[in-house]
Order: sequence, then C-alpha cells, then structure tokens
Amino acid sequence: LRRAVSACKAFTLPVRGTEGFQNAQVTAGGIRTSEFDPATLESRLVPGLFACGEVLDIDGDCGGYNLQWAWASGRLAGRLGR
Repeated sequence: LRRAVSACKAFTLPVRGTEGFQNAQVTAGGIRTSEFDPATLESRLVPGLFACGEVLDIDGDCGGYNLQWAWASGRLAGRLGR
C-alpha cells in the first residue's frame, strides 16, 4: 500500500498546452469587480447600471461554479435593477 501511495504521489502529468479558446470551459477577463458594489452589482461609476455573470472579471474552477455565479448574479442584478 505504501508503494502504491508513493507511486501516486510521485506521478506527474506534464501540461503541454491547451485546446484553445474554442474548447475552453472558462476564460478570464471582463469588467473589474472593484467597479461594482458586491451587495447589489450596481456600478460605482454609472448609477443604475448593473452587471452580472461573465461580463464581470470572475472565473472559478470547473465543476459548476461559473454557471452558479452566472445564475445567482443574474438573478440578483435582475431583481435589484428593476
């Protein structure tokens, strides 16, 4: 068992690149989050302007976190932006 654990811990898998933008599950970039109130997602620079989802510079690990952020922030911005 110890040898198996040691072998697993020593295993390396070199990353040699990506499949490019077309196959990316998530990309980074967008409007700076510091420009928005985190409680309301309203712009600090343009009152009455709300932003949510992938328009903001937020990206999470794969596993549904990015979708959850898109849905939750969209709901919040939609409710408060009426």
